[in-house]
Amino acid sequence: MEKRAFIAVVLSLLVLLGYQEWIARYYGAPVPPPAPVKEEAEKNPLPPPSVATPVPSAPVKAPTSQSVRDIRVETDNYVAVFTNQGARLKSFTFKHYRSTVNGNSPPFEMVSSAPGVPFPLGVRWQGAAPNDDQDVLYGVEGNDLRLTGDAKGNLAFRGQTANGYNITKSFTFTGSTYPIGLEIVLKAADGAPVPELLLTAKSDQTVLNPDAHFEGVIALVDNKVSREKPPDATKKGEDLTGDISWAGFGYTYFFFGLLPQDPAPQRVSVHSNGPALIAAMSSPAAKPMGAARYTLFIGPKELDVLKSVGKGLEESIDIGRFGFISIPLLYVLHFFHRFTGSYGIDIILLTVLIKLLMAPLTHKSYVSMKQMQKLQPQMERLKEKFSDDKEKLNKEIMELYRRNGVNPLGGCLPMVLQFPVFIGLYNALSTPIELRHASFLWIKDLSQPDWKSLPFTVPDWWPHSLPAGIPVLTILMGASMFLQQWMTPSAGDPNQRKMMMLMPLMFTFMFVSFPAGLTVYWLVNNLLSIGQQYWINRRM
Repeated sequence: MEKRAFIAVVLSLLVLLGYQEWIARYYGAPVPPPAPVKEEAEKNPLPPPSVATPVPSAPVKAPTSQSVRDIRVETDNYVAVFTNQGARLKSFTFKHYRSTVNGNSPPFEMVSSAPGVPFPLGVRWQGAAPNDDQDVLYGVEGNDLRLTGDAKGNLAFRGQTANGYNITKSFTFTGSTYPIGLEIVLKAADGAPVPELLLTAKSDQTVLNPDAHFEGVIALVDNKVSREKPPDATKKGEDLTGDISWAGFGYTYFFFGLLPQDPAPQRVSVHSNGPALIAAMSSPAAKPMGAARYTLFIGPKELDVLKSVGKGLEESIDIGRFGFISIPLLYVLHFFHRFTGSYGIDIILLTVLIKLLMAPLTHKSYVSMKQMQKLQPQMERLKEKFSDDKEKLNKEIMELYRRNGVNPLGGCLPMVLQFPVFIGLYNALSTPIELRHASFLWIKDLSQPDWKSLPFTVPDWWPHSLPAGIPVLTILMGASMFLQQWMTPSAGDPNQRKMMMLMPLMFTFMFVSFPAGLTVYWLVNNLLSIGQQYWINRRM
């Protein structure tokens, strides 16, 4: 039995290492931050936030442009650059989020230029020729905007396609919020094809970028969240139709999407065109002459920010099935942060709170295991006496439990009840943008594995599944778990106990790739459990 158990553990570790190696080699190394962001920042340095340009009460009309020009819109949260060629969004840069954990890295650019990928917010007609407005040179009503606080500003683009369609794209910006109002007015002859509003991204999203991992196309359709990960989003060839509250491209910490404001049913089709991934939104009920209204959201997946937009946009965060646990824990984390200013300390306080709430369950578990350990000699005698009669042996063991008031499930049931809490906490600590680039002690980023904070140079033959740094926090977690297992009473097979002593080693390998924030929780939880177990052992 002992030999087979050891072989099973070794095989499990080999499978785990092989899987991590395959994932790392399949996805490759993270993409470095794009250089154009820094160049753009140097060309157009951000002025101090206190400087504000008054917004005119009415839009300033400008003559139809005869050449391509850019219009720059700056708010408290972002800098957006539009081009009048196609009236599209050329660049979108966050002011409060960096590209990398490096404190000197440039602001994170959510929308940027990429070869073969058209800029988003174009209009397209299926079957028409030409079928989009990419080459239309729009006239611009409005100038560069700089908005702060509750100030609002407007920008309008007016153009005409080669086949005589007149298009107006009007944008409304607010200084302190992320949502952007968008209205598209189309004037075309009867029988014109239904127009589609386009969102675009790079179709080659197989390389993991820890700061903006592409999650695919996400939409809320008929109050149900649809998540299509690449390349499934384009392979299925199925359109999303119905009451679409919102749809767009999801990233680990950001969302880029559209919220239709018209009550008519909508349709979203997704396809690849060379290096471009295109999501086209349209209303089948659209008329040749009419207006379509949207809210454009390009912003962080911050729970309060998403909730303020409405239409259930907070469901774009992939909290999982245990969201009813994750969300309250996230709010508790926010509450602690008001007083501490450190998410590392917040996680410790949250761990202490969870441990206090779970203390009665864990106490029962430890006491039950301790009682079963005391009954071990009697159980061994019963096994010798009824070694040839398994049914009689089970009855005698259950009678022994009954006489001594021991619940055989008392040791494991509390642990099972804690499992949903762990999963909920895992999602609460691995998905929110709050932990992105949050530092604690020597850890530079609580949303990333702790070994990335202490990297070292590795040779070319170094396996991708192994850390290229020193996982100090993970090693401490594994050591604390080993001590906890050693202190935990065991009334079962000695071989089973030896297997349980190997669990810390398996968990250490697993936590190497987990966010450091979750490792902080597990380490502190182990230390508290050790203290609780020591106290129970002293009393009993």
